[in-house]
Amino acid sequence: MSRTVLVAGIGWCLATVAAVADEAKGEKVSAVVSTDYFEKNNSGLKGDVSYLVFTQAEAFDKIFQARPPLMGGNKPVLLPADVFDKHVVATVITRGNALTTYQLSKVTRDGETLYVEYQTQTGPPSTAMFASPLIVAAPKDQVKKVVFIANGKTAQTVAVK
Repeated sequence: MSRTVLVAGIGWCLATVAAVADEAKGEKVSAVVSTDYFEKNNSGLKGDVSYLVFTQAEAFDKIFQARPPLMGGNKPVLLPADVFDKHVVATVITRGNALTTYQLSKVTRDGETLYVEYQTQTGPPSTAMFASPLIVAAPKDQVKKVVFIANGKTAQTVAVK
């Protein structure tokens, strides 16, 4: 009996540890989210998800295009022209047959690591294909890598070059 209780207790503890979500570490930093870009058709990126970090406008512009104003809609709000002078731009692009929306939870920095923590929600599937980007600009003070945490789990770590 005691062996069964011990095994069950260990199993419960392991399940509890496994269920603990990954979390952004360090101090909160200011971040700007832009939703007014789309992935260019000729970006060359493939796969279900891409995690990218940009330090130069030229590289960013090879992948993203500003969305045109929608009929009767507002002019797009874009990243400032000088954003790359003092910021790193971390991006996620989710591709598939449904729109993905993002809710930024927090952006923090711990030493040389920037953490971008967010929640995703996928819309209903359709016959169209979508590329849904999350674009976050944050101060690049000595940042050497960016850790993307999606829905409580570390999704990817990208070195800043």
